[in-house]
Amino acid sequence: MDIGWFRNRDQKINIETIVKAITYLTSIIGFIAIFNHVNIFFSATFSALFLLSLYFEYNRRFYFPRLILNIFSIAVIILSFYRFNVSDLVVQIIEALLILLSIKLLEDKKFRDYMQIYAITLFLLAGLGLLSLDIVFVAYLFILVILLTISVVLLTYYSQDPNLELSRQMVMKIVLRSMYIPLLAIPLTVVMFVILPRTDYPIFNFLNRADKAKTGFTDNVKLGAVSSIQEDSSVILRINMEKIDDNSLYWRGVVMDNFNGISWKSLRKHLVSTAKPVNIKGKTISQTVYLEPYENIYLFALDKPVSISLKNAKKNTDFTYTSLGFIEKRTRYDAVSIISDTISDDIIDEKIYLQVPEDISLKITDLVRSLAPGSEKEEDIKKIYEFLNNGSYKYSLENLPLSKTPLEDFLFDIKHGNCEYFASAYAVMLRIAGIPSRLIGGYKGGYYNDMGGYYLVPQKNAHVWVEAYVKNKGWVRIDPTPAGMELFSFPLRGNLLFRLNLLMDTINYYWLAFVINYDFQKQLNILNSLKTTFKKPSIALALNMKNTVKYGIVLFFITAAVLMASFIATKVIRRETGEKKLLSAFLNKMERQGYKKKKSQGLEEFVLEIQDDKIRRHSLMFVAEFEKLFYRDQTFNDNQIRNLKTMIDLIKA
Repeated sequence: MDIGWFRNRDQKINIETIVKAITYLTSIIGFIAIFNHVNIFFSATFSALFLLSLYFEYNRRFYFPRLILNIFSIAVIILSFYRFNVSDLVVQIIEALLILLSIKLLEDKKFRDYMQIYAITLFLLAGLGLLSLDIVFVAYLFILVILLTISVVLLTYYSQDPNLELSRQMVMKIVLRSMYIPLLAIPLTVVMFVILPRTDYPIFNFLNRADKAKTGFTDNVKLGAVSSIQEDSSVILRINMEKIDDNSLYWRGVVMDNFNGISWKSLRKHLVSTAKPVNIKGKTISQTVYLEPYENIYLFALDKPVSISLKNAKKNTDFTYTSLGFIEKRTRYDAVSIISDTISDDIIDEKIYLQVPEDISLKITDLVRSLAPGSEKEEDIKKIYEFLNNGSYKYSLENLPLSKTPLEDFLFDIKHGNCEYFASAYAVMLRIAGIPSRLIGGYKGGYYNDMGGYYLVPQKNAHVWVEAYVKNKGWVRIDPTPAGMELFSFPLRGNLLFRLNLLMDTINYYWLAFVINYDFQKQLNILNSLKTTFKKPSIALALNMKNTVKYGIVLFFITAAVLMASFIATKVIRRETGEKKLLSAFLNKMERQGYKKKKSQGLEEFVLEIQDDKIRRHSLMFVAEFEKLFYRDQTFNDNQIRNLKTMIDLIKA
């Protein structure tokens, strides 16, 4: 397309060129939408074929024979069946659709080919909706719906006359008016979303997991294995709660009690839910947790969670919670925690919590005996802690000890490691000193988003710490890792890019909280709240600010829907009214002259049947001028209206 065309309002451009340009734009946006979800091989293949098709369009000298392209398309479909894997079905389908789209772009395109390209792009968008329902999906949905609507309208012009040429002004008018359709649908969709009944069983869930699970904690933590997670900045938790002291930000997930010299695991695989009374003193914190998908069953909550409201969640005796299956989709649950450094527990199985590997290093045993003679347990706990934090040992994620004796290497040779080494060394040394201990896995720290009122916890905040058992106190939390809290917050906090990312995350958070998690129970809650409000509207609104905000949002969208519909209706009706008045005036004049138009007749057909030559001649003049202006899709100006009225006045015998 000549760039000078944009500067010259009167220069014409062929409708086919416009249709091709917007078709390629639609295709590339469809590809970008699913780019992160498909294999690099399919992305590269699509990119290569896309560029090749652009080259062919530019030269207009060669197109692949349709038969060859059809054979390739059939081969792609057959290969897709060959790759069939129900665990990743949607990704396989969109990869196949992507290749089919690139093949369609190579063709010498006709009307149906353009429609097929639009249909494939729409299916790609549907596939994205099955893979991710983040706010990004809404952005692509909005862009593609508008582009596809414009494409179909332009294609209609193309189907009538492929050689039609349009001015820039006319193209812009068609594009803007085509946008009325999706813009009108948006507010109405919002209203329908709020009022239509919801179901707990999404129709298309059988096709694919909603989100792809990430690697996360397990109940078998191998020394050095978590370091890869601690370099991952993707978000794992969002917790809506009040802001608290940073030193209390321990998100409990897993308790591990058995160490084999290299890795920790939990031997208590079948803990039974318990209704044992909670004996913890401290501040109670309520949270709403949004847990991203990851490949395990543990549910995370602040410090010492005492309740988690999630269907089929199992509460364990060590204040951990598990789901029945892996967390394979974004999960929301409410939790109540008590902030306390200690868990009171009178009865423990010391045999479990004093276990050490049978081949434990004599060097470690001798070291513990020199540090903690065993006369005073609490004093021994303190001495071992000070030994690991006296400056000789450094926190690091690089060059970690990964031998068959990682603890011995850490304590006596390398002397640097991440939280796994510090916590493991501390727990094992406590056990050698006769002090029961266990390892706790979870997350530490996080960034409090003041805009959204929630904590943002990335994967890199994965952490393990120790609980030591002290007689007459219970389990006491001790974190031997010397890393400061700054390592568990986001880098570049004052950076503009960070603030933009935070803003996007806030928008995404509200999208997840209010739209994705909008379910039948919330609909009932809104209905009950409205019912109560209508009974005592002034009291309810005055006492419940939360409901006021909620109703305000609903009212805002309803008002926006009404205003948008009114605006569009006004624009359309206003245009129709002026033309309609002229046409009515013409038909009324003709009726007074004894000629009435049948509903089945076109205007030209009607006037050509008029017997009176003078009336027929003036009528034809009016009809020709009226149709000329009307079908140019332009608003009649005052001079044109006056001219048409004059023509109507001339119609008489």
